[in-house]
Formats: sequence, structure tokens, C-alpha cells
Amino acid sequence: MGNLWIGPPGAMTEIDQAAKSFDRSADLGVTEFKSLGGRVTVTRNQSPVRRLKLAWDLLAPAHARTLDRIARRVDGPGPVYVVDPAAGNVLGASQAAGTGVPGATDITGLAQWFKTSTTGTVAESTTAPGTFVFTAADANSAVGWRHTSTFGNFPVSPGLQVSFRAPAALAALGTLSVGIDFKKADGSWLASATATGPYVTGAVPAGAVYATPTAKPGAAGTYALAGACFTYGGTAEAGVPGDGLPPMSVTGYSDTPGRPLPYRSIGLDLVEVSGAAG
Repeated sequence: MGNLWIGPPGAMTEIDQAAKSFDRSADLGVTEFKSLGGRVTVTRNQSPVRRLKLAWDLLAPAHARTLDRIARRVDGPGPVYVVDPAAGNVLGASQAAGTGVPGATDITGLAQWFKTSTTGTVAESTTAPGTFVFTAADANSAVGWRHTSTFGNFPVSPGLQVSFRAPAALAALGTLSVGIDFKKADGSWLASATATGPYVTGAVPAGAVYATPTAKPGAAGTYALAGACFTYGGTAEAGVPGDGLPPMSVTGYSDTPGRPLPYRSIGLDLVEVSGAAG
């Protein structure tokens, strides 16, 4: 398991000091209504909202200054991304499960996957409605995983270790190859880490701001997309539920001078946001 990274794409800073408190409970948006007769009705938001509460004691000055800049939006309005060391899979929950996003208007699955080659298609399964498959037309067909914000690419920063494991339906193929494409700020290709088989890992190179995991079955056929894992700071393993990597905004901040100075005690509250401004 790696350390926590926080900041905008391409400029996330690694915080190697463990937080004294770390609460990652999601806001389920559940409200109970109790009638005079004692019956309970429950309403809930369609999708839970991720919240993080972090606090450090006697944080080193360089890291304290970084968190202070993020909280006060010195370098821009946001959003920021938090690479949570407790998350085992930064793919979205439905993306890791190979299913559609609940309530989404995109029923083709293209918000979560896309073909990276000239051949192949992503579509809803005709035999298992609600799940999605990649159909490889030939040995060169390949599929990629999209982040639901940041222009379809997963935000990264140089030095961060990343790894990807292909879906279960592809893992048994002897012809399978996988990769992680590293991209510049404008989304153009910079470099790739590649491997034969279901697993690939690599360090984010200098100049990279985004990453896109890919898989090439190497043989024509239709393959379910369930079971993929994309991990930051650890080893991507099969069967890990998707935690997602949502854009976040700071909603609470505390900064207390430590004893001895120049150490500081820092607290941050963050909430998942939908707008790019964060």
C-alpha cells in the first residue's frame, strides 16, 4: 500500500507522513421519515458522495505548505484528486463490475470504455442486460478504460507507481497483452508501460499528467469487462471492487502551529464534486 497523494492532475504531491486520523466514509444521502403509525420510509440519493476527513500532527513544513496552498486555492479553483492509500481500485464501482452507471443516459458504455484501435466495439451484452462486453474483430483490437472526468484520462503525477489487471474474461487468454498509456496535459501520448499477460505496472514518467489502462485480447471474440483493477501505489489484484477517483473540493481546513515550530498540525475536509471548477 502506498502513501497518500493529493493535488491537481500532474501536480499531485506525495504525503509520506501517515495522518493521525483518516475518515473515508461515503455520504449515503439516506433520510428516514417516520409516520405517526410508526412505519418508516427511507429516501436516498441515487449515488453516494465520497467524503474524506484527514488530520496530521506535526507535519513537515514542505507538506504543510502544499496542503495550505490547496486549501486556499492559491494555484487555482480546483478540483483536486486524492489518491487514497486505502483504495485498492481507482476504477469506478460500475466500471470495475463491468456494468452501466445507474441512471446514466449513456447506455452504450462508452463513458467508461472505448476502443483504442480501429477495430472492435464496446456494447451492452445481448445475453446479460446491464453488463458490457468488448468484441474484438481481430488480433489488433484493443479496449481502453476511461475516467469519468478529466477528459477520459485518469489523473496521475510523475513518480507515482501504477498497475493494471485486465478483466477476468481476458486474463486466461494466452494471447493477451496489457498496457498503461501515459499522456501529457493536452491528452497526447507520451509513453507506455506494456506487458504480455493480464498484469502491467510502471512508474509515471516525467511530464505525464494522465494515464489510460488498455488491454488487447490478441484474438477475435466477445469478452466481458467485469473484474478489471487499476491501482495507484500498490499491486492491482483480481476481484477488488472499484473505489473510484472522483474530483474533490476542500470544504474545511485547520492549520495550527506545532511545538516545536516550524511543524504544523493540519486538518482537511474534502467532498466529491461534479463540477470541473471544484
